[in-house]
Amino acid sequence: MTDDPVPSCRRWMAHYLTGIAFAALLIGIWGGSWNQAPTLGPALIIGIGTVVAPFLLMQPGMGAGIAASRTTHPTSARIQSLIAHGVFGLGLYASGWAIKLLHWV
Repeated sequence: MTDDPVPSCRRWMAHYLTGIAFAALLIGIWGGSWNQAPTLGPALIIGIGTVVAPFLLMQPGMGAGIAASRTTHPTSARIQSLIAHGVFGLGLYASGWAIKLLHWV
């Protein structure tokens, strides 16, 4: 049995919209000056900081406990979450440079 594509699409849309909101938070905190000269630190702070959402909201909401504490391999789940959110931070940094190089700001 497969997932209904409409609810699955809504979940992905919510995920991407949340990512966009966190990207806006980066600009909201560090301002437009970050757009002019993107640096890795703020992007990683936001990226890795977003891991709080799955640790405290999504995983407990799905029965996995806080920070995947009720899973069979919580340390592995935590590391995978940190890596994924770190990659998001790298993506924010790369996007900042792409925007700057394309003169979109």
